Amino acid sequence: MPDTSTPSDFPLAAWFLGPKAEYGPALQDWLAYIVQDYLHWRRNYFPTDPVIISRESRREHANWQDNLNTQLDTILNSLKADYPFYSPRYIAHMTSEQTIPSILGYFAGMLYNPNNVTDEAAPVTVRLELEVGRMVSAMLGYSPHRAWAHICSGGTIANLEALWVGRMAQCMPFILRDYAKRCVPDFVIKTASGHPARLTDLSPHELIGLRPNQAIMMTRQLARFEMKGHGRDPLAVLADINRAVRESPFNVKLRGFDALTSVIGMRPVIFVSAAAHYCIKKVAGVLGYGEDCVRLVPVTSQFRVDVGAMHDAIEHLTPSEYIAAVVGVVGTTEEGAVDPIHDIVLMRDALSKAQNRSFWLHVDAAWGGYIRSLFCGHAHLGEQEKLLSLTPHDFEAVRMPFTQAINAPHPIDALSGSEHISWDDPDVIKAFLALSATDSIALDPHKMGYVPYPAGIIAFKSGLVTELMTQRAQYISDEQEGVHSVEAMTEVNAVGPYILEGSKPGAAATACWLAHTTIPLNVHGHGQIVRVSVWGAKRLYRYLNAHQGRFAEHERVCAASGAAGADSGGSTTGGTGSGQAAEPFTFVPIVEPDTNIVCFVCVPLAWQASELRLRPVSLPVLNAINRRIHEELDIPKARRGMQTPYAKEYFVSRTKFERSQYSSQSLEALLERLGIVATDYDAHGLIVLRATVMNPLYDTARGAGMDYLAGFVQHLHNVARFVIERL
Repeated sequence: MPDTSTPSDFPLAAWFLGPKAEYGPALQDWLAYIVQDYLHWRRNYFPTDPVIISRESRREHANWQDNLNTQLDTILNSLKADYPFYSPRYIAHMTSEQTIPSILGYFAGMLYNPNNVTDEAAPVTVRLELEVGRMVSAMLGYSPHRAWAHICSGGTIANLEALWVGRMAQCMPFILRDYAKRCVPDFVIKTASGHPARLTDLSPHELIGLRPNQAIMMTRQLARFEMKGHGRDPLAVLADINRAVRESPFNVKLRGFDALTSVIGMRPVIFVSAAAHYCIKKVAGVLGYGEDCVRLVPVTSQFRVDVGAMHDAIEHLTPSEYIAAVVGVVGTTEEGAVDPIHDIVLMRDALSKAQNRSFWLHVDAAWGGYIRSLFCGHAHLGEQEKLLSLTPHDFEAVRMPFTQAINAPHPIDALSGSEHISWDDPDVIKAFLALSATDSIALDPHKMGYVPYPAGIIAFKSGLVTELMTQRAQYISDEQEGVHSVEAMTEVNAVGPYILEGSKPGAAATACWLAHTTIPLNVHGHGQIVRVSVWGAKRLYRYLNAHQGRFAEHERVCAASGAAGADSGGSTTGGTGSGQAAEPFTFVPIVEPDTNIVCFVCVPLAWQASELRLRPVSLPVLNAINRRIHEELDIPKARRGMQTPYAKEYFVSRTKFERSQYSSQSLEALLERLGIVATDYDAHGLIVLRATVMNPLYDTARGAGMDYLAGFVQHLHNVARFVIERL
């Protein structure tokens, strides 16, 4: 049924506690209700059981309770020195408000303390976790009835599990080829190029390069062929195949990865953007591939992976190398960039047809995955949401609702005038649509899902991967290894037997479930939060771009009036006190954001013929300016002594671009804009300020007359002046 809900059905501001704890009384009532209900549950379980801790004993425990109260006060007081993640003034790292439903769900689940490793320790929350997996799979464009997804601790484990499963899927053709040689040499499959061939005739290169779905389905196809083509008993066939899988020297789960590589004589290679999260290298090390197998592909000027360069790198693989996986990124950690997933999908199809070689396509959408909610709930889209069916005419029809969804509900009062913001980059939109064509996707509810830590999710397009990964543990599950049916879809009613982690909090499942059922994962529900976040980042980008013009006008006025250069915002930070205008400067965004992270660099300027132009400074000085600005917008860490955050009006984070990650060629356009010589960049790297614009209430605050993002730029201006005058 089409989603007929409207934005008015879901009041965004009601979903959060609010920076001033506006919904504090409601949250207190809900938490008290949860505790009361939990206490009643305990008291009513076998109510005739004796009271074990008597009133007299409880009075004797008063001293211990007093000490607990003292230590609790210590903890609560210490926590006041934490960052105000909830505030619209916090624009630093990837953390923000949590939704009220997720807090309530986590709190309730935490009291019961279920362990989702098995439904015997979590009879309720395992079911909720599987439901969350179906909700998220649908949001990502997968079929919720065919996909399989579960909650894990975060993006690192999600990425690890995706490539762990992909590794086993690539081994299955070798296992089944040996079985076919003994039992069914006439078994025919489709190669990556789409041509039929006997499994026993395929070379190692052809086997390792089969399409992932073919590798996953092959066990069932082979069993079905034996049953129908050779008239064998179904139970006997499945037993023989499962035994062959367990005993095969190619079973990397049992024999180790070296058992495969030593026989086929090929080494794995993982291709990923140079902007990818560092955990991909950790994953390669854990899987036995080694970090050196990770090939970092250069990025474009927009910090998206260069698919042409990736294609060239694949073309230059040696005969002793194969593609273990290609990892696309939807929301890079540093810049929030979105790789052109649609182009990677098309590249894979082209390689399959031309070179008979496919690969496991995983997407690390730990940051940007929930933005996909903007693409759900458009009733007129229907099945057109499939990327490859879109014609240019269709795409224009599809593009408009997303642009309308992200547009601000009212004009933007930019520092240099009114501008209209849109989010209609075809490549970004196509990338999100193409997620449904990938094999696995990692995303983090504890980031853009606005759910408490820890909560990551790994989603697989085919739920049949569970048949490859079952780990038998009699005391937690009756799940058996292998394939048990060739027709019916495997019904997954457990989590623990198929995953890397063991004990895991059921509270994460209750948090995600309550959040996603009360705030639906579509354009009218969670998409509202996403819209505000992306819209805010676009607005901040324009404010930073407009800064130079505003600065020039203000300094002309200051110079003409002989003012000290204090800013109109009333702050005295950075005033020169000299009666002359301050040294000019501005902020240069490195790229217009694909999502909701804005990276920028503060650069000194100079007047030349009544115009402001870049003032040449050495790169170490430029880095020092930006490092000091970050320090002014941060609080000292524990090792430097405790400091509360109340004196800090805004917070921002920073990163450093280095040639080991981004070559000077990749950053050529940016370095030219900043007046940086490539050799200097290679030697020193570039300090970049980084704003994560994810607070959900920027829109609401503007309605109340407070533009936090404009205020941030004003404060940034004052801090930058203060720093530059002293450097």
